[in-house]
Amino acid sequence: MGMGDVPRFEPRPRSDGAHRDRTDRQNIRAELQRILRRCESVVAGGRETLSEGSAHYDVASMVVIRLAALLERSEFAPFAQSLTEDEITAIKATRNIAAHAGYVGINDDLFWVAVTARIPAIIERLLRSERS
Repeated sequence: MGMGDVPRFEPRPRSDGAHRDRTDRQNIRAELQRILRRCESVVAGGRETLSEGSAHYDVASMVVIRLAALLERSEFAPFAQSLTEDEITAIKATRNIAAHAGYVGINDDLFWVAVTARIPAIIERLLRSERS
């Protein structure tokens, strides 16, 4: 089969609203659990491993970046109702610092607390509230 004989892309049919909603919730829950595992990885490494340039610092940055990215998705709105405005603002601000300012703008001690205590508590609350 030559390059001209390759079948064209055909999109699959759109799923019904109920199936899509269930899939969205499952995907969001899975992403929250992945973020929580990253938090656990940072905790396991210990505070002394969280410094600019370390693997744990990169994992901690990804925790904040991925959680903030969820806030930008419309499917996340039911989950986001469990967050306070202050929490949303803090998540977005920390993401902006981690993604754009790097080590210049982050207080490592506050970053540690955010990734090892505050964000895990938020995620656990989101996972609990979504079940009810």
